[in-house]
Formats: sequence, C-alpha cells, structure tokens
Amino acid sequence: MDFTERTELERGFAEVFRARVAPALRKIEKDRVARLATARKWLAICALGGIALGAVIYFAFDGTGVTIAAVAVALIGIVAGFVVRGAQSSAWSGAVEKAVMPAICDHVGDLEFSSAPSKGVPVEAMRQLGLFGSYDRTTLRDELRGSYRGTNYELVEAHLTKQTRDSDNDTKTTTVFRGLLFHIAVPVAAPGPILIARDFGAVGNTLGAFFSGKSGRGMPRVPMDHEGFEQAFEVHAEDPEGARGFLPPAFLDALLEIGEEEGGKKGAKSMVAGFEGQSFYLALQRGGEFMRMGSLSKSVTEMEDDLHAIFADIAVIRRIIDRLHGDRVQAA
Repeated sequence: MDFTERTELERGFAEVFRARVAPALRKIEKDRVARLATARKWLAICALGGIALGAVIYFAFDGTGVTIAAVAVALIGIVAGFVVRGAQSSAWSGAVEKAVMPAICDHVGDLEFSSAPSKGVPVEAMRQLGLFGSYDRTTLRDELRGSYRGTNYELVEAHLTKQTRDSDNDTKTTTVFRGLLFHIAVPVAAPGPILIARDFGAVGNTLGAFFSGKSGRGMPRVPMDHEGFEQAFEVHAEDPEGARGFLPPAFLDALLEIGEEEGGKKGAKSMVAGFEGQSFYLALQRGGEFMRMGSLSKSVTEMEDDLHAIFADIAVIRRIIDRLHGDRVQAA
C-alpha cells in the first residue's frame, strides 16, 4: 500500500501513511472480511426468511389483503437484512476512522475530528439569525474543529428536518437544510447581527421578510455598493450603517467567491452567511459525501482515493479562511 501526494496539504503524508496508516489498516483488514461475511450471511437469512414467511402467508390463507400482507412480510425481511448490513458497515467505518484520522489530524496540525459530535456548531444561533428556517430534528456528523492562520473554526455536516401534517393528518418530513455548517471566529465583533441571505427576487424577499419578524430578513435591508454581490445576495442588519462599514467591497468579493467556488453546481445559490458578535456563520448546501472513508466491500488496499477525498474535504475550510483573509484561491 502506497500513498501518492497530490496537493500541498498532502505534502509529507506519504511517509506518515507508510509508518502509521498502512500498518493500522492491515491490522483491521481481517475484521473487514469477517464483517462482510457476517453482513452477507444475515442479509441472506433475513431476506430468504421474509420471502419464505410471505409465501407461507400467501398460500395458507385466503381473503382480501393476504397478498399485501405476504409482500409486506417479505419486504420487512429484506429491509431487516439491509439494516444488519448497515450496522456492520457502520462499525467498519468507525474502525477505519480510528486507524486513519488521528494520523491525518496530526499531519495537518491544529485539527480535531469527531464522527459523532457532541456539540457541533451553534445550529440554533444560526437559525435565529435567519440562515435557515425552523426545524425539529437535527442530525450532525463528521465535525472538524481546529485553527488555521490564527483563526479558530468548526464545521459539521448537518441534516435538519421538520415534520408537518397534511390535510389527511399524514406526517410529512421536509428537509430544511442539508450540507455543511461553519462557525469561524473573527477578530473584531460585528456591529450587531448581520444576515447575508440569498436574493429570491422581489416577491420572495418580501415574503421572507414578512415571516421573519424582527430577526433575519425582518431586519432592515442594507443596500451594498457591489453589483455582483447584490445580484446574488441581500444583506440585512440590525445596524445598517455599522454593517455597511463592517463589510468592505473586498470582503464582499471574498464572500461572493466562496459561494461561487465552493457551492458546486448551485454556485452562490448554495450559500447563506451571517455575523453575530465575533462569530461568522456559513451554511453551504452541498451534495455528495463528506469525510467518508472505506467501504465494507472494498479492501483497505483500495483506499487511496478515499484518503485524497478526506484531504479535499479538509481543504474546503482552509480555502474559505484564505479568502476571508483576502487571498485569491482556486477551488480544487
């Protein structure tokens, strides 16, 4: 097993990989093979058991609903099999994280990782500022916390949902936000709350302000003398004049670039941000995986691309901080 360095952040990691990561991965490869065998066995047992029981119900009973019941039982068995497989896969991923992430964090420096964060970023403070709507369930995972260029930060992958009931009293779950949430410390406190919201057009912006009360979009709108920024965002602040002085054109350039370069296919439409005190909040909608490594069905000898992806995920926060410091940066 080898690791080929591709980026500046990876420089020097090849030796770390040979000395620390590769031996640890070899030790847990037998565990992967055993877990994969267990997962396959229970998937087969549950699926075949469900199908067999469904067949018994179908042929042994008459009456309306028997076919539906038989199919339901069969499906329950199949689903149970995939649940068992998922549990084995999750346990394996945890073993890979323990083998890989301490070495990567030590190599990067001033970095901590948690797959199951106990605190995460201040999600509720971000909601109150208006970065996203109300939610009633929060799922946080894969938190990075550290310091870069003297700037403390934390980021986490978040899935926020809300349950509602329709006219038939059926429960409906709506995704409020899915992506990355960032909390970045700033050296100078903002002059009151500032929201950098997406521009939804005249009607959308008016409705958003109406339902926001006195916070978020309900705060006074702050026109910015920056045509490109104004095409993508609206600034709202408790202290409009203070906010205008706090957000110079160069900083607006940086925010616009962050949205366009880090927002994937949606570009700037994927981003909202805000300031409160000495905190800069950023919500970045993002598809795809974040900080994922290893697969139950893939040998540890085939993990190099996963490790490159981990470094690429870590590099996102560094590029954002570089831009906030005024540097011109190209996305990976």
